[in-house]
Amino acid sequence: MFIGHFAVAFLLWRLFPSVPLPVILVSVSFPDLLWSLLVPAGVEKVRINPDSALQKLIVFEKYPYSHSLVLTNLFSLLVGAAIAAVLNNPLVLPIFVLGSVSHWILDTVVHLKDLPILGFNGDRKVGAGLWKRGPLSFVVEYAFYIIVTALVLSGLSLVYALILGTVFQLINLPSFISSNRKNMAKTSNGYAGLALVGFGAFTIIASILI
Repeated sequence: MFIGHFAVAFLLWRLFPSVPLPVILVSVSFPDLLWSLLVPAGVEKVRINPDSALQKLIVFEKYPYSHSLVLTNLFSLLVGAAIAAVLNNPLVLPIFVLGSVSHWILDTVVHLKDLPILGFNGDRKVGAGLWKRGPLSFVVEYAFYIIVTALVLSGLSLVYALILGTVFQLINLPSFISSNRKNMAKTSNGYAGLALVGFGAFTIIASILI
């Protein structure tokens, strides 16, 4: 899931406006931002299909540190505490962790059964597998983003958020719809790099416009 995470960020910002939006945007992206750094470092592993961009063909072989419910959010606790200290805003800590937890929860809807719970060897893995039905996954995520965003934002902020989400969802369309288009990423490191660029770009643009 991609833009769906940012819908939760807007909701959290509406509920806790004293926490800066950029911090909340980073919090809901935290697992994927961490993952995009750990893959090139060789700590976590992913296998892609260079001949297809379909998300259901991506095999997440190992990512206990960035995508487990328990271990990942212990790391988010540390990062959130550091940001809270820098900003002198204690509320940042629980909201940062909540944003990170929301990422894992939403991912369980679309991922295949590859999401670890604890983050240790032999751990149980979960995932409802909506990615197997690409077009439906596209519609569900987009609808979720539109509905939540429309409920919590207004005015120009809403307009910008809807445009931004639509553009990024369309860019990500090949991940959902079968086509002859080759995968833009030819290696696992390249795929991780695209994730970093995508989440980073959305966060930066949204922080400026909304």
